[in-house]
Amino acid sequence: MLFAFAFLIVSTSASTVLADPTVVQVAIDPAKPLPLSTITFNATIRSNETIDEVWLLAQECRADLCFIDKWNESMSMINGAYQTTITLIHKEAAQIKYHFAIKNNGTWFNTETTVINLRIDENNNVPQNTSGNNATPGFELVLLFISAGLVLMRRQRKLKEKNN
Repeated sequence: MLFAFAFLIVSTSASTVLADPTVVQVAIDPAKPLPLSTITFNATIRSNETIDEVWLLAQECRADLCFIDKWNESMSMINGAYQTTITLIHKEAAQIKYHFAIKNNGTWFNTETTVINLRIDENNNVPQNTSGNNATPGFELVLLFISAGLVLMRRQRKLKEKNN
């Protein structure tokens, strides 16, 4: 009886493990992309069940901060691998974080997140600590509003003085 119970547990868990899709290989072209470049992802996925859909979920990051833009790209089966292409949009990006969402026999599976470091080219990337790099975007606009308010207040005071 104990042997039958152990066999039942092992056979049920083995079929569950074997049913999960496995990403065998991921090829990225170019292998070390620059910021603002176009990247092609090729993923070879193995599964005992039918793979219904594969999606690439990717995000550009700089240090520990990721940009709000994300890609949720459907991947097409081409020459035995799932493929899609994205074009990076942030000049300051230093890495890409990505993972795959795989719908296998009606159930969704997510792979672990992978990080790709981008190739930094001093001619194409904006250095982070230069005098030309504005660390406070929009600050000039605040100064403009304060100045316009002060001019209007002064004008109002002059009009009041003329009327008195």
